[in-house]
Amino acid sequence: MIEIYNIESLDELSVYLSKQEQEIARNWLFSQFDKLYHYANIKEWNELVRVCEALKIIGWGDREPLEAKAQRWINGSFYTSLMNQYFEIKDEQGWSKLKDSYVLENGSDKTYYTGYKFQSQRNLLPKSPIRWQKSGNYQKSVQPFYESLDRLKDLVVHELRPEEYGDSFSYLGISMFFSHHDDENESVRYEYFHSQNEVPEGFNGKYYIRPKHRWGRLVNQNGVYHIKVECHFSRKFGELPLLEQKKIIINDFLYYIQYVSDKLQKKKIEYDCNLLKSDLELILMKWEDS
Repeated sequence: MIEIYNIESLDELSVYLSKQEQEIARNWLFSQFDKLYHYANIKEWNELVRVCEALKIIGWGDREPLEAKAQRWINGSFYTSLMNQYFEIKDEQGWSKLKDSYVLENGSDKTYYTGYKFQSQRNLLPKSPIRWQKSGNYQKSVQPFYESLDRLKDLVVHELRPEEYGDSFSYLGISMFFSHHDDENESVRYEYFHSQNEVPEGFNGKYYIRPKHRWGRLVNQNGVYHIKVECHFSRKFGELPLLEQKKIIINDFLYYIQYVSDKLQKKKIEYDCNLLKSDLELILMKWEDS
């Protein structure tokens, strides 16, 4: 089984694992995972990635599946993490550059592993195909809605069934931006309007004209697609009752799924958007009533 560390291709790794006695192979992989979980250097991290890729292929049995990813912070520094299918981080470590390789920031092993580059898991766990982030600034009246979105996210992450929809589409990423005319810091106060006609006559506050929805392109990354959309909320939206805000978001989310479905169908990409929509509608109904 030690051969898995020398097999680069996922297809070849899958073929190799299919020839092994499954339970024996899984138990060996578990022993390697447990040994490498507290990795001390980049060599051990890369081996942990390969073990997680192999377990994704052969199955995690009754243990919680995790994926091993290497990513960069906004400052360019690398960090590595182990995460489950609900986006819960089980372990996260930062790294420092050492010549042409890296060492753990808080690690004791400062050995220089020449030529080692970060590996990151390629066959990722199925996770929610609907994901969003919220701007940190928002008007005070949005607070209940802002918090309610966290409840919705928890439902979406745990109750959608990404393993049932297909492998060709990864996620729809939604960025939500809120007006915040009443921020305590006057220098960052501004509002969003969706057209110049919406700006009141004589309005002298800071504002931006943004469409309600601004779509990015459908991106193909290693054979798996994703798409992003920006959503800008006006002050008028923020002053609506919570139930009205929820109704608008429900319509928005169903529109997003239809938009994605149309894009995928146009490119003849197989993905069960109908089942996704059906599951999402049930979740949105539960959220609306909460």
